[in-house]
Amino acid sequence: MAASQAQTVLVVEDEASIASFISLYLKNAGYRVKAVSSGGDALAQVELEQPALIVLDLMLPDMDGIDVCRRIRQRKDIPILMLTARDEDVDKIIGLEVGADDYMTKPFNPRELVARVKSILRRSTPARRAQRRAAWRGRSQPISRSRSG
Repeated sequence: MAASQAQTVLVVEDEASIASFISLYLKNAGYRVKAVSSGGDALAQVELEQPALIVLDLMLPDMDGIDVCRRIRQRKDIPILMLTARDEDVDKIIGLEVGADDYMTKPFNPRELVARVKSILRRSTPARRAQRRAAWRGRSQPISRSRSG
């Protein structure tokens, strides 16, 4: 992937060392990375430049990552991978139910994180995003009905 065509990943992580670690691995995999340390900065950045994917910590200094995810989902259909120390089943379920596409717990393997980012982006084609947007609005139509045959 050429540098001019690199997809941008927004890393929302308040611990600088973890944000740098994640950024290094994502950059080495060919992604552009923008890192912010608060939920408010994440929401502003999403409005400024829509990233291809967001890696979102849940425990942020100004607002909960669940609330950040919920607010993003109200306006955008950007893939979100939650990466957090919260490892209880209920936390995972809530994260996925409010709109996360995937959920990883800390500590984590950075190569697995990169693999999950690649997998999510592979599944995030424009047609699939449009179908998900329709589903979020409650008007989902099966793909098979839109084709003649």
